[in-house]
Amino acid sequence: MTQHLKFIILFVFSLSACHISAQSLRKLMERPFGVVESKWETDTQGNQELNYYNEDHCDYYLYRMSDRSYNLTPGKNTIFKIEKNASFDNPFKSASSYKYYRGKFPVNFQINTPYALPVKDGQKTGWQTDPRESVKTLNFRIKEGDLVYATRSGIACKTTNPRQLLVYHADQTFAAYLVMSENFIQPGEEVKVGQPVGKAGPSRVSISFFFLDENKFKGGESSGYPYSHFIPVFRTTEGDIKLKEKTIYQAVVDDELIMQDMSKRDKKKYMKQKNLK
Repeated sequence: MTQHLKFIILFVFSLSACHISAQSLRKLMERPFGVVESKWETDTQGNQELNYYNEDHCDYYLYRMSDRSYNLTPGKNTIFKIEKNASFDNPFKSASSYKYYRGKFPVNFQINTPYALPVKDGQKTGWQTDPRESVKTLNFRIKEGDLVYATRSGIACKTTNPRQLLVYHADQTFAAYLVMSENFIQPGEEVKVGQPVGKAGPSRVSISFFFLDENKFKGGESSGYPYSHFIPVFRTTEGDIKLKEKTIYQAVVDDELIMQDMSKRDKKKYMKQKNLK
């Protein structure tokens, strides 16, 4: 092998490694700059408000160093108000540094909640552990360029890489879709289970499922990595099961799975539209 050919192979490998690194879970979890900001403002009645603005589309957990913790929904969050002409000492008059984390502690997390496989209904796939990630991440057997389908309904969060997708589910869990060559979903868009969300890249597609874990916080603050990752139950022709690694299964995406996270109104609307077909 000539030195020139060796250089080309090394260069291609380096580009591939950079592409994978840029799509890592660590990179995805970097919060966009300025996504949470605080402001003292006066409302229309002349009251003073301490507001935190969450510019993302998912919840955030906020910890104020000299105060306590708060859950921030998307948009404006008023955490303190001083009535007009009130005569008392303002406990928030001194500035406080704060930390924030994407998500909030789940209240009704159920490990047996079924997910769809990231392929279309009836298609077969399997998974193996993605060795490039430091936490449990599932690399699914999907050909490069094939469609990747949403494993569960939710809302798309902001990410720093447009080829990555982070979906926030109704039970405060997340699904991070990595190493895709293309992402069809825009931040803030509602994602439906079984919906095409992107295309698999040269190293297929990897997905990590996780939540902000209260057990990793002490005194309102996390001292390390604040998330716990898990392998969900998937719906297959063999039932709702924990998949064995490197084993092939056939996907099932039925009405029950599609309507799982819908409101009663949306379920009624979905069934009405289906019956009209």
